[in-house]
Amino acid sequence: MERGHLLREYELTYIVRPDADEETVAAINARVEQTITANGGRVLKTDYPWGKERRRLAYPIRRYNEGYYILHRAELNDKAIREVERQLRLSEDVIRHLLIRVEPEPGAQPAESA
Repeated sequence: MERGHLLREYELTYIVRPDADEETVAAINARVEQTITANGGRVLKTDYPWGKERRRLAYPIRRYNEGYYILHRAELNDKAIREVERQLRLSEDVIRHLLIRVEPEPGAQPAESA
């Protein structure tokens, strides 16, 4: 199997500017989910880990002290990872993002695309 087709589980967390309205946050969320699926990935779960309200940041980022946190758990291949990270870097509304690979449980079978 080609390396680019292998799906692995990741957690993607990003912070949206505090001055974004609810529609903007929802549009960013939808765009990220669409990018994941359009590039061969699969969204497993979307969550607002600290609610849908603005939260105080641990330290200022781009002069912002607050932001909206969004967490996605997804299965991604190399192509989906590159495209999602590219879009998040280019988005003026996203002030920080972090993508972390989730280690599989011992004895679990890796997911593969069809």
